[in-house]
Amino acid sequence: MPYATLRDRRGNLPDLLGPVIGVYEWQAAPLLVLIDGDRLQGPDHLPRIRRVVALRGDIPYVGVAAGGRLDVYVVELERDRTEPVDFGAVDPSGTAILPYVASARPGLDPKAANVSKVVLDLLSLALAALVGCGMAQTDAISLAGRALFARFLADRDLPLGDHLTDLGTDMAFATPALARLTCAELERNFNGNLLPLDLDLLDELPKEGFDVLLDIMRRAPGGQMSLGWQQRWDDLHFGHIPVGILSQVYERYLSTHEPDRQKREGSYYTPTIIADLMVRATLQAIPVERRHQARFLDPAAGAGVFLITAFRHLVAERWRHDGVRPNTGVLRRILYDQVTGFDVNEGALRFAALGLYLVSIELDPEPEPISKLKFDDLRGSVLHRPRTNATMRHRRGEVSLAHLGSLGPGVSAFHDGQYDVVIGNPPWKTGLKIEGWAWVEAKVRAIAAERVRTTHRDQHAVTFDRTPVPMDPDDDQALSGSESRGDATLGRPSSLLPNNALDLPFVWQAAEWAKPDGQIALALSGGLLFQQSDGMPYARASLFAAFDVTSVINGAALRKTKVWPQITSPFCILFAKNRPPGPAAAMRFITPREEPRLNKAGIFRLDASHAPIVRTGDLAGDPLRLKTLFRGSELDLAIGRRITTEGYPRLAELVRSMGGRSGTGIQKLRKSSRTRKDARYPGADAAYLKGMPYIQVGIPKPFIDPRELTRFDAERIHDPRDIEIFRAPLLVVDKVARARKRGFASGLAMEDTAYSVNYYGYRFPRTPEGRRMAVHVAALLRSSFAQWWFLMTSGEYGYERDVVEKHTFDKLPIPSAGRAVDERSTLGEWYERHAEGLDQKELDRRVASAYGLTDIDRRIIEDTLTYAFGGPAIEREEDDLIPPARRSALLDVDGFLEGLNTELAPWERDFGIDLTAAPADAGASRTWRFVTLGRPKGVVTPAAREQALAGFVQAADESGSTEVYHQGTDGRLWIGMLDQPRYWTFSQGLRSARHIAWNHIEFLIDNGGSASLQ
Repeated sequence: MPYATLRDRRGNLPDLLGPVIGVYEWQAAPLLVLIDGDRLQGPDHLPRIRRVVALRGDIPYVGVAAGGRLDVYVVELERDRTEPVDFGAVDPSGTAILPYVASARPGLDPKAANVSKVVLDLLSLALAALVGCGMAQTDAISLAGRALFARFLADRDLPLGDHLTDLGTDMAFATPALARLTCAELERNFNGNLLPLDLDLLDELPKEGFDVLLDIMRRAPGGQMSLGWQQRWDDLHFGHIPVGILSQVYERYLSTHEPDRQKREGSYYTPTIIADLMVRATLQAIPVERRHQARFLDPAAGAGVFLITAFRHLVAERWRHDGVRPNTGVLRRILYDQVTGFDVNEGALRFAALGLYLVSIELDPEPEPISKLKFDDLRGSVLHRPRTNATMRHRRGEVSLAHLGSLGPGVSAFHDGQYDVVIGNPPWKTGLKIEGWAWVEAKVRAIAAERVRTTHRDQHAVTFDRTPVPMDPDDDQALSGSESRGDATLGRPSSLLPNNALDLPFVWQAAEWAKPDGQIALALSGGLLFQQSDGMPYARASLFAAFDVTSVINGAALRKTKVWPQITSPFCILFAKNRPPGPAAAMRFITPREEPRLNKAGIFRLDASHAPIVRTGDLAGDPLRLKTLFRGSELDLAIGRRITTEGYPRLAELVRSMGGRSGTGIQKLRKSSRTRKDARYPGADAAYLKGMPYIQVGIPKPFIDPRELTRFDAERIHDPRDIEIFRAPLLVVDKVARARKRGFASGLAMEDTAYSVNYYGYRFPRTPEGRRMAVHVAALLRSSFAQWWFLMTSGEYGYERDVVEKHTFDKLPIPSAGRAVDERSTLGEWYERHAEGLDQKELDRRVASAYGLTDIDRRIIEDTLTYAFGGPAIEREEDDLIPPARRSALLDVDGFLEGLNTELAPWERDFGIDLTAAPADAGASRTWRFVTLGRPKGVVTPAAREQALAGFVQAADESGSTEVYHQGTDGRLWIGMLDQPRYWTFSQGLRSARHIAWNHIEFLIDNGGSASLQ
């Protein structure tokens, strides 16, 4: 059904679209339209097809198959490139062509205009002009929406009324009288409440307003699009533009023209690729015999992108089930009975209604006569704007609940337990003081309490920082306890909804809306996965203990890309079944990596081979597991566990045990500084710091000379600080991870020293032991290990910011300062001699020794730090045609082979076999690199290589995987990885060997085998 418009237009326009064979998809997203080159007629035929495809906005290429080769052309609105994409060494008749196009996206211009942006610009101008003519915005939306609806019909050659027979559809809104007649025709044939509008407003609209409507209705002469391009209404053809674009256009309109409102509500449009992924995934989880009957609810529907997407898929499922294409009556039943949306925004609901009307007509196989297309009113049945006059008693008196929208009592209990799928992108805003929020907290608490009572008792020990909090299903006090030492109990609303996060109550409320065992799919703030403060660890553990979470897509690496434009915050997508988890419940943790060539096209890769399975019950006792798997791998997780089990004291704990103190530095006086009781001025008196050496920006040296510092001279500061955190001996640490530097800058001051809010300070006792420990910790903090540890454990660094929180520094494990790291000295003694002009590699070696790490551990840590943020990745290059020599130099194939051989050596010894791992010729492939593993049998023959490559192409093409294994006819195991440096490392060699031992044991014992993909 995604290509129903293209399919239907091909039937209506056989001369134009007859050569179209079909659409080739990659990871369930369209990649190219395949065209029979032998059926093209004349030089203008292909450009006209490309213009039709460009108007869809979702297919980046067309491929012309002729003469045993495939020529691929970029699809763009503004220009029509006459030359196909240059593939360099890739043979256009070979099997490597489509995987290369899918992964490399050659020739695409990320700045090229997209049809949704074009329609947004044109509609924004139209709405602004109508508002400028004195119309209210909601009325402007309704009037422009009616004109768009009429234009949609006209471009599909559907009549708009007898009054336009002689004038043409372009004149539908040319005058008040014509506009009234057109609106009356639309209301008679479709719905009396189609985008509500007081028609008397037409009499007040000046000529300039009707000029706007004339522009919207203006079509290309004869309906034939010009091959030239200008951003005008008459260069668009809405017979080819999917109606889902209108939903995106409206929500992007809000971000441009009402940013304060959108920021306040915390709602942003959802790209079609994400909405489609979520709808597909939820339907796949429903038994095939029931999919066509599934009922969808979007509780934060906005302009309806999820509802429109769900409707398309439901129509497709009905078609598969019935064996015939759904007719008008069936389409109406699906619309009225199987999709429902809530939203507080009137304008958004009007656009959602418009989109649902249009998609119903678009998918109708026989839309004429137009009179049979009449709709029931969607408001109050399909689309709901929750309203209530209810209030609640609060300590401040009666509080209105009118502002709670879908989360409040304005949603009837009629919806409870009605939906097979609850799906959407609720607001992510935090920190809002919404009137009546206590009602939401109480409701969430009640839902959580019910879930806990239905869960097995032995699953209830939710642990935070190794402190278990029992949850007794028979004890109500377990659901209404108190917090201590940063721990939270399940029953406290502040722990379930930390910082008043707007998205989390939608997850809890979905437990009531969804049927038992129903599907829940919600796009949420990434803070749910990684935030380690404000009670989020317990909120996360509570949610995962209440729902059977089946998979999570972690989109943190995709923020600030075109995958989700205008979103700078990390996001995640939660998939769950509406039931408590079982004892062995587990989920797939999927992290799409940044791949600029894909991401610039708004695409990302879902890689099953790098999606670890995580037991959700473990997240309570191990709140850092997801962060470690995000920035590292299971190899890093194993190192972290070993360090943790050693029982090393933590930094803050160690400092306190020695009688020291720690704290955050001075914050300057700000406009927000409060005036304290009995004080005349804002902030706090800073006289006690006057004249003290002051570190404001940049730690000068590892051992700080106070003569090189300025003196503190401010009269007042934002908040007071305890003088004890500035006493010597003092270790001052930069809290920001600096780019291209390992470790964290730190300096030891032997004189009392003040420092700014950019730093943390750890004051040790003024004793030889105190100074020795301070130097020891300084060495640890300057090491790559410290950077790696914070990358794995911080809720901010490596997630959203480059800052490491104070509580994360506090928990750095500190090995013994008295342990010798060579035959002559301890770590601190060596550091004191070599801190100036530090040899980073030697420091890292000695710190690793202090922690008892092996050389393999060190190499894993080095690989993780190098590639956690992309590294020197080939895919960051703007030029697709990277010279082969440079490409090969960026790949550490030797390191990969070393890791592979290191990990396989015990297996070879145990099985008595001798395996040889060697690079293999990749042929014309420019997206993959290969190694072979097997007994020495001479060189790989061209025939064996081609046979293996064919297997690779098929497996990789079907999955979008970054890692493929294939056993060739010559007995060798072929290992293929994407030609990106992050996949060709020592660590990846270790992981590959473990995969072989787990999934290809028959190869190791020489019993044969078959192709496998992970």
